[in-house]
Amino acid sequence: MGDLEIALAHGRLSARQLAAGEHGPALQSIATALRLAPGAAPLWTQFSELIRYFSLRHPVPPEVRELLAAALGHPAVDPGNLVRPVTTLALSQSDPLDEPLLLRLLEDVVIRDPALERLITDTRRRMLEEPLPLPVMTAIAHQCFNAEYVFDETPQERAKLDRLRLDSREAQVTYAAYRRLNDAPLDEKLARRHIAEPAQERRLAAGIPSLAETQHGVSSAVRAQYEENPYPRWVRTQSLFDREPLHSAEPRILVAGCGTGQNAITTALRYAGARVLAIDFSSASLGYALRKTRELGLQNVEYRRADILGLGGYGERFDLIECSGVLHHLEDPAEGLRILAALRKPGGLMRVGLYSAPGRRQIARARELIAARGFKADLDGIRACRAALRDDPQFAQIVRNEDFYSASGCRDLLFHVHERNFTLPQVEAMLARLGLRFLRFEFPDSGETLSRFKGKFEEETLASWNAYEEEFPDSFGRMYQFWVA
Repeated sequence: MGDLEIALAHGRLSARQLAAGEHGPALQSIATALRLAPGAAPLWTQFSELIRYFSLRHPVPPEVRELLAAALGHPAVDPGNLVRPVTTLALSQSDPLDEPLLLRLLEDVVIRDPALERLITDTRRRMLEEPLPLPVMTAIAHQCFNAEYVFDETPQERAKLDRLRLDSREAQVTYAAYRRLNDAPLDEKLARRHIAEPAQERRLAAGIPSLAETQHGVSSAVRAQYEENPYPRWVRTQSLFDREPLHSAEPRILVAGCGTGQNAITTALRYAGARVLAIDFSSASLGYALRKTRELGLQNVEYRRADILGLGGYGERFDLIECSGVLHHLEDPAEGLRILAALRKPGGLMRVGLYSAPGRRQIARARELIAARGFKADLDGIRACRAALRDDPQFAQIVRNEDFYSASGCRDLLFHVHERNFTLPQVEAMLARLGLRFLRFEFPDSGETLSRFKGKFEEETLASWNAYEEEFPDSFGRMYQFWVA
């Protein structure tokens, strides 16, 4: 048996250990697998999906540090999976910004840790007083840009920023930690992100054809929100997959409501032979999506501007339709689902995501607070809202949500102009009216939810899942993500 076969056997052992809750042994097994076969991309994906559960403390074994460093730039790894282990590792040190893994990570993700946010805002304030090591300043500037400057700032900081002369690289990097740069900065990566990429997105958006548009009042309001705040803002995602087959050799896939393209790109990479049509009604979002698609060199994704409610007369049919996190923002979600269901080929599948009313209890309370205090959906209002929620224990689940840490994410999470939450009996009734059959849920965890469910129920039905959710109401805190046929 060669090294690759032995490595894959260790990978399978790691998966079994993780399913049994044996996280430490699972990490040892996947580390052994990667030592034997460092070129096996699926093992890197498996490592990142395991290490995301770990809170690390300094010092870590050199082998783990080397794996984290390699994973940070690996195309088979979603860097978001590395946020928890790298953040906890850095925060366990006397000076977290001495951790090179953290500085690298800050460039590619949006952090989601209140302690690290405080460190960033404190460091940014120091940058206005004196130059710090340039790698630290640059990492802070990239993180603040990724978060769309959602972090708190004082009137004193604004006054100092107004007096700042942008005649050195250090001064420009400091400014970029508070505001987007408009003139060509001395730092090449900042110049690309602040100036070149937004200009490219505007050019690309102008050339995307329109497929189907409507003038619904709700659609117009939702579109306006996403023109101002394309969602989600992302820098890098997993771009190398072990291809999965569908029931067609060259499946035609519709991603309805693709936003900034992360899901459309993932789908195009995941399914063997896939050809993807991705639609959205926000030009700004589509421009972002097309830029990222070209950046990755993908040829099997095409983008069109369209409103789902305007697709009733569209003639093409699809093997798979994905519509995650979109229908609940429509004026008539059931009509949107009906229109999409009619676009399937015989035997075609749908992957649907809808907000759970029980899972979004804290969101509902936060929206009540926003209305009571009159917070507006602009940057100042979002900052004020975050400050009100941050130290209130009843909103702890919201503060842990990654969307809490960027302006677009927080607006989508808490300030959306139109959304509707569902219960599972409502979902079941809607599917029944359309003749759709529930297949299964999918979860972001490694199988804990499904394992716990199967310990209580024999069959996966919406009725049994509803009983389960009544007992564990946070099970669908993100949303109901499910497959139908």
